[in-house]
Amino acid sequence: MRYDLPEWAVWFDIYFTEDAERIRHRVLFGGRGGAKSWTIAHKIVERARRQKLRILCTREFQNSIRDSAKKLIEDSIARLGLSDFFTITENEIRGRNGSVISFLGLNGKEQAIKSLEGYDLAWVEEAATLSQASLDALIPTIRKEGSEIWWSYNPRYPSDPVDQLFRGGKPPPGSIVLEVQWRDNPWFPEVLRRDMEYDRERDPERHAHVWEGHYVIRSEAQVFRNWQVLRFESPQDARYRFGADWGFSRDPTVLVRCFIGRLESEGTAAIAVPDSKGRALFIDFEAYAVGCPIDATPALFAGSDRRTPPRWPNVNAYPGIEGAARTKITADSARPETIDHMKRLGFDIQAAIKGPGSVEDGIEFLRSFDIIVHPRCRHLQEELTHYSYKVDRQTGEILSQLADRDNHVIDALRYALEGARKAGSDGFKFASSRGRITAERLKGFLIEPTRPRSSHGKRISVPGALHHMWENY
Repeated sequence: MRYDLPEWAVWFDIYFTEDAERIRHRVLFGGRGGAKSWTIAHKIVERARRQKLRILCTREFQNSIRDSAKKLIEDSIARLGLSDFFTITENEIRGRNGSVISFLGLNGKEQAIKSLEGYDLAWVEEAATLSQASLDALIPTIRKEGSEIWWSYNPRYPSDPVDQLFRGGKPPPGSIVLEVQWRDNPWFPEVLRRDMEYDRERDPERHAHVWEGHYVIRSEAQVFRNWQVLRFESPQDARYRFGADWGFSRDPTVLVRCFIGRLESEGTAAIAVPDSKGRALFIDFEAYAVGCPIDATPALFAGSDRRTPPRWPNVNAYPGIEGAARTKITADSARPETIDHMKRLGFDIQAAIKGPGSVEDGIEFLRSFDIIVHPRCRHLQEELTHYSYKVDRQTGEILSQLADRDNHVIDALRYALEGARKAGSDGFKFASSRGRITAERLKGFLIEPTRPRSSHGKRISVPGALHHMWENY
């Protein structure tokens, strides 16, 4: 059975550049909806069917096989009617001709990457998140004669290693760098078009980044600038705090785990030290699902129940977050029926206390920390990037009101810290096992909180309840 592909897919069947160089890198960048991943998965299946190849599908972060492109490859196999040709196992896909398609996350595996030199083709999905260390290890490892590396991503920052390599100047020899947008997809679905138009109307900056593939703009309206992404190992004796936000319609159900501490240096590494009076906030896990039904929420939060018989099903094989089933969770009070359901199943869960100024107070409490996000908390990274103050569309003035969007994980984080915020600086006291944290910065930057300014450089008005906090920074 034949499936039509976008016209630009012809570039996968061209093997030499205009300079007669053998193609080594095929780079596809652009916004959402261009069918980049769908087309690449199709072409990978075609090549694996045509000849015996060893193919690696990789990305920076892959906590489990569910995070990989494996399902996308499987769907392409089914569409092409090749289910009899390929054998699909839990961790790889094999063809009758000896082709093998493997899946691997690169983060922290620089030594393991060096053993992959026998591969004919590597596909790097979500390549914008690739660290310099992973990029430096991967490219020289895929070195078989005639081997290729395919890159697909939505650009984030000009400083990202993949953009520095392919768009920061002259790209490496044998590179085809192709911009692919939703306009290049003749089958751009109507449901995505509605989402795109919604973003265009409510948040032009988000529309430009998500749908048009523009770089993320760090505007003065952004709420959070005091954050960074670091790999770290959570200390066993940390005082973990959990916060939950319930999903409605297209909104996600979210659980986050965090702890308060400080960073200490030891040689070239940094140490995460639990400390109730510390000024660093570490977020190490998030659980996130859109359209999560109430009976699936316990599994989303805590994974499979270890009791016999189990108190809840886990049909989606959610991994959950360690400690969620036995540690106090502070949750959005808007869904008392969900809170009651979780309590009946044994969760220690309480409703957050809301009231006038509670959102603003919670946000300012978060801004008083140096926020350190584990790389696996990808949805929190997105929200910290986009969460902003409202902007007057006519004057461009930054208002004091917070925009009610891009805030589901942030809301859960506010709830998690409600007790710490109300307790002030006394908090909890405990010793530390001094879990190590690598000093490599993956994204974001860390500065002192600053009072927001208008587009004209003037300080904006701050609600009276927050004025004292600003004056005491």
